[in-house]
Amino acid sequence: MALTFLLGVFSFIVFCLGLRRFLHFDRRKEPTHLLHHVTPTGADASPEAESSARPAQSLTSLPLWKYDVFLSFRGTDVRKGFLSHLYKALTDNGIHTFRDDAELQRGNFISPALLGAIEQSRFAVVVLSENYATSRWCLQELVHITKCVEDKKKQMELIPVFFGVDPSHVKRQSGNFAKAFAEHDKRPNKETVESWRKAMSTVGFISGWDSRNWNEESKLIEELVQDLSDRLFSPVSTSDTGEWIGMSTHMRSIYPLMRKDPKDVRMVGIWGMGGIGKTTIAKYIYKGFLNKFDGACLLENVKKEFKRYGPSHLREKILSEIFRKKDMNTWNKDSDVMKQRLQGKKILLVLDDVDDVQQLEELAGSSHWFGPGSRIVITTRDRRVLDQHDVEPERIYEVKPLRTTQALQLFSKHAFKQPRPSEDYRELSLDVVEQLGGLPLAIQVVGGSLYRREMEFWEDKLDLLRNSGDNSLFKALKVSYEALDELEKKIFLYIALCFNGVYMDRVRKVLDVCFVSSRRRVLPTRPSIVALMEKCMISLSKTKRLWVHDLLQDMAEDIICEGKDERPWKRLMLWDFEDINHVFSNNMGDEAIDVESIFLDMCEGNELSITPGIFKKMPNLKLLKFYTNSSVGENRTRMLDGLDYLPTLRYLRWDAYHLKSLPSQFCTSLLVELNLSHSSIETVWSGSQQDLGNLRSLNLISCKHLSEFPDLSKATNLESLKLSNCDNLLEIPDSSLRQLNKLVHFKLSNCKNLKSLPNNINLKSLRSLHLDGCSSLEEFPLISETVEKLLLNKTAIQQLPTSIERLTRLKDIRLSDCKRLMNLPDCIKNLKFLNDLSLANCPNITLFPQVGTNIRWLNLNKTGIREVPSTIGDKSELRYLNMSECEKLVSLPPTVKKLGQLKYLYLRGCVNVTESPNLAGGNTMKALDLHGTSITEQMVDSKGEEPPQCEVPVIRRFFMKNVREHIKRRKSNR
Repeated sequence: MALTFLLGVFSFIVFCLGLRRFLHFDRRKEPTHLLHHVTPTGADASPEAESSARPAQSLTSLPLWKYDVFLSFRGTDVRKGFLSHLYKALTDNGIHTFRDDAELQRGNFISPALLGAIEQSRFAVVVLSENYATSRWCLQELVHITKCVEDKKKQMELIPVFFGVDPSHVKRQSGNFAKAFAEHDKRPNKETVESWRKAMSTVGFISGWDSRNWNEESKLIEELVQDLSDRLFSPVSTSDTGEWIGMSTHMRSIYPLMRKDPKDVRMVGIWGMGGIGKTTIAKYIYKGFLNKFDGACLLENVKKEFKRYGPSHLREKILSEIFRKKDMNTWNKDSDVMKQRLQGKKILLVLDDVDDVQQLEELAGSSHWFGPGSRIVITTRDRRVLDQHDVEPERIYEVKPLRTTQALQLFSKHAFKQPRPSEDYRELSLDVVEQLGGLPLAIQVVGGSLYRREMEFWEDKLDLLRNSGDNSLFKALKVSYEALDELEKKIFLYIALCFNGVYMDRVRKVLDVCFVSSRRRVLPTRPSIVALMEKCMISLSKTKRLWVHDLLQDMAEDIICEGKDERPWKRLMLWDFEDINHVFSNNMGDEAIDVESIFLDMCEGNELSITPGIFKKMPNLKLLKFYTNSSVGENRTRMLDGLDYLPTLRYLRWDAYHLKSLPSQFCTSLLVELNLSHSSIETVWSGSQQDLGNLRSLNLISCKHLSEFPDLSKATNLESLKLSNCDNLLEIPDSSLRQLNKLVHFKLSNCKNLKSLPNNINLKSLRSLHLDGCSSLEEFPLISETVEKLLLNKTAIQQLPTSIERLTRLKDIRLSDCKRLMNLPDCIKNLKFLNDLSLANCPNITLFPQVGTNIRWLNLNKTGIREVPSTIGDKSELRYLNMSECEKLVSLPPTVKKLGQLKYLYLRGCVNVTESPNLAGGNTMKALDLHGTSITEQMVDSKGEEPPQCEVPVIRRFFMKNVREHIKRRKSNR
C-alpha cells in the first residue's frame, strides 16, 4: 500500500510538471503556435514552425487529459504492421493511447467521438504514409489536430512520423500528395479543401521522425516511444531553470546522428561559437543517452584540462568514469592501454571544448579504440579540428542561435524568474533580446543583471547594448559586469582568474579576509557570491564548485589588462610569465607595485629569478601562487640570495619552494591556505611562534626534508592537514595536535619513519585519518572517536585494541598488507556503521572477522582464513566478498544463500574449495571468479575486472518503470 501511495503521488507530481503553457507573443511574425518535442528530423524543416519548452502555470488552470497519445493514420497503409507494433509498445510502457478501432464504443457516432478523443489527448502522433492524403477522414482529423495545437488552452503537441514519404512532399503537397489533392480539388467545397492543404503544409514544416533514417522499424518505434515516455514521465524535460530551453530544436538534428546501430562507432561533432550553448547540449546528450551504454564519461573543458594536466591524467579520468573506479593510479595510462580497455565496451564519451586535434588523437584516436555501438561526441569552436580528425561532415552539427521566442523565454527565466515578461516590460524585453543575437550565455547574464531593476535601469542598459560596438556577446558581458557593485566586481575577477573550479567554501574563506570596509571591518563575501550566481556571472556545480564560463574568463583578463598593457605592475593580477618576470626583474624605483594577486603555472616559461626584497614593494599582495601540476615538483624559481620578506598573504601556494624555511618576516595572521608541496623546507617557519588563527588548510605533501612537525598550537581553525610522503618526519608532539578541534582531514600517508601518534587526545571533528604506507607505525592510533575513515594499509600494526569499539562512527577501515596483523577482536562487531573492511594480504589473519550486519565490502584475499562461519548469512547488506588465494579455505557455508545483495564473489586460487557456492543472486551476480579452485563445474563465467566502488545508478529506471506500470494499471481500471 505504501509503494502504491508513493507511486501515485509521484505520478501526480510528474503529471503536473508535464503540463506547461507555451509562451506566446504576437509582436513577432514567427509562428509560435506549434509545440514540439525532442525528435530527430529528416525534413528540411522550417525553424519558424517550432517552439520552445513549456513554462509552468497555475495548477488550477491545467487541462485534464484522458489520453496520453492520439494516433492518426491511414489504416490501409500501416494498421497491420507499423501501427500495431507502435500501439503495443506505447501501451506496454504505460502510455494510454487512443486508436480509433480500439477505443470507440459500439454505437457512437464516429466523428464527434473522434473530435473528443483528439481534444482530450496530450500528444497527437500523425503517421503520414503514402496514401494518407487520399483519405478525407484523415484530413479532417488533421485539421482538428492543428486547431487544438494552436489553442493554447488545449496544450496539445503534434508529432509527425513521415512513414516512407519525403517530408518535403508533405510540406509542398508534391508527389503522391499532389495527386491526392488534385482529386480533392474536384470537390465543390473549396474552403474545406483549402483547410486540408493548410493543415498538411503546417505539419510538413514540423521536424519529425523520418522512417527512412532507420534500417529497422523496431528501432524507430523504440526511440519514438522512449522519447514520448521521457516527455510524459521524466521531470528532466520540464526543468524550471530554463537550462533546456531551445534544446528540442537542436536535438531534432542531433538525434539521427546519435541513432543507435549495434555495429558502428560514430564520432559526432557539435560546432559553434563561444557562448552559444555547446556545453549545455553536451550535458543534455550525456544525460539523455547515459543509460543506453555500458559506460559513459563527460569530460568538460578539455582545452584547459589538457593543457594543465596532460593526456595521461585525462585518460585516467575517462577510464575512472567508464569503469566506475575512483583509484586508477596503478593502471598504465598510455593510449594503447586505453584502447585495449575500451575496445570491447559500448561507451558514450563526450569531449567538451576541444580546440586542438592533438587532444582528440590522445583521447579518442580513432573509432577502432571503442567497442561496437560507441558514440564519441566532440564540441568545439573550431570546425577545422573536426575535419582534421576525420569526423564525417554529415555528422557535424552547427549550433545556431536561439530563435526570438526561445531567447525571450530564456531571458524571462532570469530577468523575471517566470516564463514570460511582465506586461510593462514586454517591449523592452524584446528590444534587449534582439540586441543579444540569440546567444544563451549573453541572455542569461544580461537577464540576471536586470532582475528586480527599475525601468530606467533597463533603458540605460539597452542604450549601452546598442552603442557598444558590433560584438553582441562581449558587449553584453561587459555591460553586465559594469552593472555590478565594486565588491561584486572584485570578487568576480578573483573567482574567474584565481579560483575557477574551486569549492565554494574554500573560496569564501579566503576571500572573507581579503576585503574590508572603510571602517576596517571584514566584509563577508557570501552575499556577493550568491548575487553573482543570481546574475549568471558564475555558477555552482552539484559538487559545490564555483565555475566561470571561459568567455567570461576572457573578459576578466581583458578588464585586468585594459589600459595597462605596458605597465603590468599597475594591474590587479598577474598570470603571464613575461609580465611577472618583467615586474620581478626590473628596478621599479619608488613606483609602487599595485598587484594583489600573482598566479603562475611553472610548467610554462623559463626560470623566474626572485630577489630577497622584491615582495617589500608589493604591500597589496594577497594571493601568491607558483604552481605545477606535475607529480614531480620541479623548481622553476631561483632565489640565490634567499628571501627576506613576504607580505600579509591570505593564500600562499609555492610548489617546489627550495629554501629551508619561510622568511622570518612573514605575517601569517590572515593566512587561510598554505601549500608548500614538494618543497625543500626542513622547518616551515623560523623565529617566533606564528599567529595562525585564520589558517584553514596546510599542505606539506612530499616535503622530503621536513624533520620538524610545524607548531600548530595557534591554528585552532585548521580543517585540513596534509603531510603525506614526508620521509624524515619522526614524531608529532602532543602540543601541536591538542588544539586542532576543527580538524576534519589528516593525511600522513607514506611517512615511513613515523612510529606513533599521540594517544591521549581526542580531535572532536576528525573524519578521515590516512596513515597508509607508514611502515614504522606499530600502534593503532586513537586520536579521535569521531573518525569515519581510517587507512592503515602497509603499517607495522600487530593488533587492534578492544578500545576500537569507541570509534562508533567508523565506516571504512583499510588494513591491507599489514604483514604482522593478528586476528581482529570480536568487539569489531559493535561498530554498527562499518561497511567497508579490507584485510587483504594479511597472512596472520586466520579467523573470519566478526563484523556487524551492515558490512557491504569485505576484502580478505591472501589471508590464512580456513573457514567462513555460518553467521555470514546474517550480513544481509554484503555486496562484495573477495577471498581469492585463501589457500586454506575449504568451502563456503550453505547460509551464503541468504546473501541476497551479494553481487561480487571472488574465490580465485582457493585450491581447497571443491563445491560451487549456492548463491541467492543467480543471474543478478555481476562477478563470480572460481578460477584456480577444485570446483569441476562453474555456475557463472568468471570475469576479470574489479567491480566499481560506485555502481551505475539504476534506481531512477526502476522507479520510472514502476510509475509507468502503476499509471497503466490505474487507467485500465477506469
